[in-house]
Amino acid sequence: MSDPTKVVMIRELKTGPEQFQAEVEKLKAEGRFPSLQEVLRVIGEVRAEFRPKILAARAAARRKRGAKCL
Repeated sequence: MSDPTKVVMIRELKTGPEQFQAEVEKLKAEGRFPSLQEVLRVIGEVRAEFRPKILAARAAARRKRGAKCL
């Protein structure tokens, strides 16, 4: 994954549209605004890590609900 000092977590950006735009401009000026390719790469990594876990949890929940119905 990329340098954590260069990644801005969404949790840190709980702002309105004007504040968000100001933060975007600030990041661009500092050269810290990620490219679309970087964003998509990180999304792919996160999805690869968590998708199987989410699907397994859903399947377990379905099995548990199915067992209760019998």
